[in-house]
Amino acid sequence: MRGLVLLALVALVPATALATVPPPPVPAAKLNVVSFAAPPARVSCEGRDVAVVESAPIHPKAWQPWIPPVSSTSTPTLPSPGQSFTFSVNADGAVTDLKRGPGFTPWPSDDQAAAVASWRFAPGAPAQGCKLDLAPTQTVLDSTAPAKLFELLAFERRNAPPAVREALAKVGDCNQPPRRAPDLIAYPDLRTFNDKSIASPWAGVRYNIDAKGAVRDVRVVAQGGATAFADAAASSIAESRFYPGSARTGCYAAFAARSKATPAPARPDIKVFERPGDACEITREALNVPENKTFPPAYAARGVTGWAIVRFDVAPWGQIGNVEVVASQPSEAFGIAARNLVQSARPTAPATGYRGCLVPIVYAIPAPVDDFD
Repeated sequence: MRGLVLLALVALVPATALATVPPPPVPAAKLNVVSFAAPPARVSCEGRDVAVVESAPIHPKAWQPWIPPVSSTSTPTLPSPGQSFTFSVNADGAVTDLKRGPGFTPWPSDDQAAAVASWRFAPGAPAQGCKLDLAPTQTVLDSTAPAKLFELLAFERRNAPPAVREALAKVGDCNQPPRRAPDLIAYPDLRTFNDKSIASPWAGVRYNIDAKGAVRDVRVVAQGGATAFADAAASSIAESRFYPGSARTGCYAAFAARSKATPAPARPDIKVFERPGDACEITREALNVPENKTFPPAYAARGVTGWAIVRFDVAPWGQIGNVEVVASQPSEAFGIAARNLVQSARPTAPATGYRGCLVPIVYAIPAPVDDFD
C-alpha cells in the first residue's frame, strides 16, 4: 500500500537575515470587567411578551482579553460583546431548554446562563421560543466603578483576580507593608439571609484601623439586596480586632449570601426513551462512575438544580461508546456535565456488552445544615 506523504516546503533564507528582523510587538492586554444591565421586566417569546416574576442579577465578571501578536501595520481588535440565550417556560413558570445563542463569546458565559436558569415567570402560561439578548459592557479595570469591583469580589471570593483586590486597595494604605495582623476576625451571621432569594444580597465595606488595633469608621460603600444584610456586614467588621501597629486606612471586605435553590423541571419517565433492540441491565455498581461527580460550578453557586438522561453502549471489555444526551433540564450545561461523567466511567460488562443503556443523572443541592443546632 502506497503511503501518502505531505511535504512542507520551507524557503531557505540566510540566518543573518532572520537575526536582523525583530519580533512583532505584542500589545499589553489589560484586565477588563464585563458588566450586564439589570434583568428585564419582560421577555419576548414567540411574538408575545412574558412577564418576569422573579429574577437574579447577572454579576460582573473579570475578563483577561488575549491579543495575538500583530505586525506594526495591523490594529488589534477585540471580540464583539454581544451575547444571547434561547429558552422555554414551562407551566410552572420555570426556565427550560436553556441554550446559548450563536456567536462567539470571549468570556465564560456559564454564570450568565445560570442566572437566567434561576429566573421565574408567571405560572400557568407556558411559552416557547423565548430569546434574551444581553448587552454587556466592557471597562478597563482601572476605569471600573468601585461598586462593580465590590460586587465582583463578593461573589467570586477567592476566584477574583488579584488585580481586583489591588484596585480596591489603592484607596488608603491598608495593604502597605507591614500588613496589620488580625487578632480577631468577626464574620456576619448569614443564616438569616441564606437561601431566601435567588437574588442574593451582598455588601462591600470599608474601614480603618487605629494604632491600638481597633476598627474605626466602618461604612458600607456598595450593596445589593436587603439593607439589613449590609448592616450586618458592617456590624461584624466593627467587632474585629488587630494587633497594635501603625494606623491603616482604606481597608475593605465583601460578603454575599447564598442563593435560594431552585427546583429542576420534572423529569420524564425514562421508558419514553427506550428503543427496540436495546439490551442493558447495568447497575449503578457495575457502571462504576467516578466518586467526584462534578456539578456545573456556576449552577451550583446559583443554587440551580438539574438533571440529564444519557444513552450509551458498553463494549465487552468495558469501553463506553455512542454516548448521547437524550434530555437535560433546565440547561444544556447539565447534559454536558452528565456526558463527561458517563464517558469517564469504567464499567464491567458481560461478554456480549450492553447496547442502549439509559441512565438518569440528577444534580441536586442538599438542604443546608445548621452547624449551631
